[in-house]
Amino acid sequence: MTEKLYDADPYLSEASARVTRSEERDGRWRVRLERTIFRPEGGGQPADAGTVNGLPLLALAEEDGDVVHVLERDPGAGEMELRLDFVRRYDHMQQHTAQHLLSQLLLRRFGAATLSFAIGPEHSSIETGRPAYSDEELRELEEECARLAWAALPVRVFSSDDPSPLSLRKPPKKSGRIRVVEIADYDRSACGGTHVRSSAELAPLKILRVERVRANARLYYAAGGRALRDHRLKHDLALRLQRLVTQPLGEIPACLEALLRERDELRRERRRERRQEMEREAARALAGSDALVRREFAAGEPEELRAFAAAVAAAGRNVLACSRPAPGAGAAHVVVARGRGDADLRALAAPLFALLAGRGGGSAALLEGRAGDLSRLDEAADLLRRHLG
Repeated sequence: MTEKLYDADPYLSEASARVTRSEERDGRWRVRLERTIFRPEGGGQPADAGTVNGLPLLALAEEDGDVVHVLERDPGAGEMELRLDFVRRYDHMQQHTAQHLLSQLLLRRFGAATLSFAIGPEHSSIETGRPAYSDEELRELEEECARLAWAALPVRVFSSDDPSPLSLRKPPKKSGRIRVVEIADYDRSACGGTHVRSSAELAPLKILRVERVRANARLYYAAGGRALRDHRLKHDLALRLQRLVTQPLGEIPACLEALLRERDELRRERRRERRQEMEREAARALAGSDALVRREFAAGEPEELRAFAAAVAAAGRNVLACSRPAPGAGAAHVVVARGRGDADLRALAAPLFALLAGRGGGSAALLEGRAGDLSRLDEAADLLRRHLG
């Protein structure tokens, strides 16, 4: 059985160990050592990373009490030099101990038990047995977490054969001897993860957001270095926004809301103007005598082409309209509308869009799609004339 050095000292980042067994499987080497500093994934905490004799760890697994180190090639025999990615490990330690603190606080303050927990690459999360939290409740959570961190509560790990007198936050999942993590005078929980020595190492601790998951609320949080990076990112973004809008920081939201309203109004006005322009273009097109009105526009949104086609079809003429984008700007948009007769346009969709190297479909009276090549547009128009009259 592998001696798990991380259980006794999670801060240990280098060690040597003798190989007890190694084998090749599926093109990789699976190495067992007499002892290790590398913890496999488990309990919501991701696996450690690092090197064995300079070879990067590809994966870690636990089999029959042994930790299996998966490597790209045979590391050799004898003593191995183990080097842990301690930056990654310490991040996991901060997030995991923060979860213990938060879980106890959520239970005490709101009666919300922790249902699941996970450490992701960017944030950690706790799913709780409560449907929602107000903004005020989240502020209270953060403030109490800060107070507990500033109190520098010692964190210790010990083993116990009898958990009954320990007042564990939740019953252990296994019977017999268990490993207990204790935040002094605050929380005790059965846990096999790696943890910091003091709650002071968790600061700052920030609730990032809350999402509804089924009937429960999932809290996303960041502690320690992650929270600092999150603050730095948002602080830099706030300063950039402040320089752009030249307003005090507290007035940026209202300023942005006003700018977005102005933008939306300008877009609506532009759409109105374009629709009116299309209606005028439709009136000019109807001055001709051809049963099929064909128009190519240098630019045009799909809704503008539809407005043009609808106006012409309503006057009893068939329509082939398309936008001709600038070179490299993507596919053209095509709209076909039936304004006379009862032919079903759906029967023409496949041959029509095949001529235009595109795809499209629609209803009996309207087709719409994308065209990759407009060089055979004359043939497409002839196809429509033959079938629509």
